[in-house]
Amino acid sequence: MRLKLILMRIFLLIAILSLPYANTSYHGLLLPSSNMHLISNDNDYLLSKRIVLESQYSHKISSHYITFPNSINTGVLDCSYKIRSYNASSSLSIINYGNFDDSESGHTFSSKDYIAHNRLEKSIANQWHTSFDLKYIYSKIDTYNANAIATKFSLYYHNQRFLVQVFIDNYGFVIDNYTNFDESLPLLYGYKIMILPKYINAIISAKHDYFDNDNIIHFTTELFLFEHSSILFGFSSLSKDLYYGDFNNDFFTGVSVGLSTRYDNYLMNLGFKNLGALGLASSFTISRSIN
Repeated sequence: MRLKLILMRIFLLIAILSLPYANTSYHGLLLPSSNMHLISNDNDYLLSKRIVLESQYSHKISSHYITFPNSINTGVLDCSYKIRSYNASSSLSIINYGNFDDSESGHTFSSKDYIAHNRLEKSIANQWHTSFDLKYIYSKIDTYNANAIATKFSLYYHNQRFLVQVFIDNYGFVIDNYTNFDESLPLLYGYKIMILPKYINAIISAKHDYFDNDNIIHFTTELFLFEHSSILFGFSSLSKDLYYGDFNNDFFTGVSVGLSTRYDNYLMNLGFKNLGALGLASSFTISRSIN
């Protein structure tokens, strides 16, 4: 009973954000872990942005807080640093799926996912870059628990105002299952194209995800308003699964918007994603440079 209740809530969240993946387990691996990730549906957005803008790698500490409908929230702490010739980052995410009441026993319980995420990135030639991610997820539902290891490999090609990325994500194995049934990781692969328009101070990105026989397209545009500020717009083809028949409301379903601004050594990001009748997801990120 308890496991069924919490799985229903988790499947609802995955249905909101990523319907094609709902038949897999360890859905916390799919959830956004930062403001940029929520808006762009791309956890590599900042890395790709730095490559295409040819920006210097910065050491920083960041804190992220993301809220979803149905009282689900995520807190993330991450840091960026150097390991010899590699650019590295590490993060710890805690996904809280909320509290539940067992109507039969009156017992109250909670569910959480804990994800440790490490990344190494390196330039391997003048126009080529690569990154490797190692993720460990520990999932707990009342007295049930499970854990798994997942990886991500990406290859980037950068030529002046143009960047292409190909990737395979969540390739790994389950260490312990919740039950005696076999469970699988939400494996996906795809590619991304990012360009810098010649006459507009902006970044335009299109990302294509493949999962079994399904595919999803995500669009992101970041407009640089001032020297230290930008506004972001995102849209995902998943929005078609969130429509419920009211044109005035459906028009903005699946749309994301965010604002980024820098002050001194601090960078602040605020974002929102419209999930139609289900409500809004929101996020806030604050980062501090430690160079």
